[in-house]
Amino acid sequence: MHSVRVLSNNKIKEIAKLHQKKYRDSLKLFIAEGEKAFEEAIKENIEIVGIYALKTFSPKIKTDKITIVSEEEMKKISTTSSVCEVLVIGKQKYTSKESLKWNKIILLDRISDPGNLGTIIRSAAAFGINGIILFGDSIELYSPKVIRSCTGNFYKTPIIHIKNIEELKKLFPNHTFISTALRKENNISFSDAKKIDKKLIMFGSEAHGLAQELINIADKNIILEMSKNVESLNLSVCASIIMYQLF
Repeated sequence: MHSVRVLSNNKIKEIAKLHQKKYRDSLKLFIAEGEKAFEEAIKENIEIVGIYALKTFSPKIKTDKITIVSEEEMKKISTTSSVCEVLVIGKQKYTSKESLKWNKIILLDRISDPGNLGTIIRSAAAFGINGIILFGDSIELYSPKVIRSCTGNFYKTPIIHIKNIEELKKLFPNHTFISTALRKENNISFSDAKKIDKKLIMFGSEAHGLAQELINIADKNIILEMSKNVESLNLSVCASIIMYQLF
């Protein structure tokens, strides 16, 4: 049986604080909303602090951790404008940088849009990427918008943060670094890139493209050919197509 109770004002405020990054960071907690996020948290054995659901919620995965709340209470603790049926609070989980055995890697340089990051995480899971690197000053991984955009694929691909070039080169000394900048030097075809066993594909930010310091360390460069009538593609679309072509 699910427990049924009225949430105290203090409890509501405590949960609502997690809408803010500074509290998610300090408490090492996150909010995930919706049935797919709920199912993933259970399947991936995330350490769950609390699950709050409307009485109409009928989970496919059974658990005794659910607390039934009113629609009014859900509105107060949810990060979305429309009321979700279930909300999970879990402990953040990070991939250790020690002994990473990744051959197929993508790097996202200063990515800032949560929808783009969520879509790329989904595509990475679909195309068998071993790991994702968030490089430099990128968006917070545990933003509720990022988790929601992943639609249940948040934990399927390991993700790490790397702040500088020195750490990147130290962690992956034997990988071929492939940039996706629009340049003519050291270009490689998709068929030749496929043959490289250990590769790290670098994608630039939505606003600024790939940082020059990353372009400088690239061994090869790959270009996604498209019509001259189109100036550029959305980052998540471009990354997804290249992942499909290479992996």
